Amino acid sequence: MTVEEAILVLDNLVCEQTEKRLKPLQKAIIQGVVEGLTYQEIKENYPIARGYSVGYLGRYVGYNLWKDLTKVLKQAGIIEPEERVVGANLWDCMMRTVQKDPKPPAKSVDPILEKLLRMRYRIREHLVSTEYSDTYLAEDENLPDRPLCLVKRLKSQSEKTSKLFDIETRVLSRLGKHDRIPELLARFEEDGYFYLVYQFIEGQPLYQELIEGQPWEEERVIGLLKDILEVLVFVHKQNVIHRDLHPQNLIKRASDGKIVLIDFGAVKEINTSQNSNGQTKSRGGTQQEYIPPEQAIGAPKFCSDIYAVGIIGIQALTGMRPKQLKVDNLGNLIWQKNATVTPQFASILDQMVLYAFPQRYPSATETWEALQQLTVDS
Repeated sequence: MTVEEAILVLDNLVCEQTEKRLKPLQKAIIQGVVEGLTYQEIKENYPIARGYSVGYLGRYVGYNLWKDLTKVLKQAGIIEPEERVVGANLWDCMMRTVQKDPKPPAKSVDPILEKLLRMRYRIREHLVSTEYSDTYLAEDENLPDRPLCLVKRLKSQSEKTSKLFDIETRVLSRLGKHDRIPELLARFEEDGYFYLVYQFIEGQPLYQELIEGQPWEEERVIGLLKDILEVLVFVHKQNVIHRDLHPQNLIKRASDGKIVLIDFGAVKEINTSQNSNGQTKSRGGTQQEYIPPEQAIGAPKFCSDIYAVGIIGIQALTGMRPKQLKVDNLGNLIWQKNATVTPQFASILDQMVLYAFPQRYPSATETWEALQQLTVDS
């Protein structure tokens, strides 16, 4: 039986149980996962998935799809009450749906899927692959209800990779004490690989709310920026520049709607014995639209993060992607004609995204205070 035929059988069962059909995006994710693709590769290979972020596909669509399929298959008596549908056993569950056989041969294309690390973390799904690491969704079998967590495996033990591992571990162990930064749960080496395990945040990437052509009201944008900056104030006080702030790395937590800042793989610690401007040599960042000029040449500052937050605010206000905006002769963005905004708030946003970094707000604290004063004055 082909994957397409198995998906059709599964779709019929879902319709029978819920009176709803699987959506095309859900079918693409099912097919991609069965074929051993990461969510990054699903995004690249399936046209219907290209308009979504990797985080949204894995953290939101895929995560909720597996929960819904688990419920459907339990109601149909195909899987046991304690079982759960995940990427690693998806093909197995589909074959059981087709054959009504409780123990068909399992199909696993990635050898790490279903592997138990440190006698605790059961790998369930391959989320994304980068130059330096692979990130997986896993279950913690040592805790009640087997909560989900994220496992990052570094691809090599080179000096460069080891240094990145040490930096991320050190930073996450310190920053993860904040309620809106994922907590580092474990750090270990096994079978020649370095692993990081950290808290899984259930929620939706901000990316999904920033819809092109649908600008936000000013009050909503101010609330968003203050929400982001509340976390960033803590990060900057720890002498850390995030360097990769963009809508895919900001998760709106399902439990309370608060913004959670994720992915500290590009962070740069500031050595306080260096000069006061905190200059570094590492560029970092994966979304070029949100990177300021000084970071692009390898000299990020605290105000580089402020630039990224300001760009997000302008994107929300205008309903336009940053790359769609033009710049003036000084390199500053021309955006106000595309937004409904008060002069006071526009002035704050302009200062956040100035091309000349010394003229921006120096860190998250000063930026938050400016927005807070704006709220008080209004």
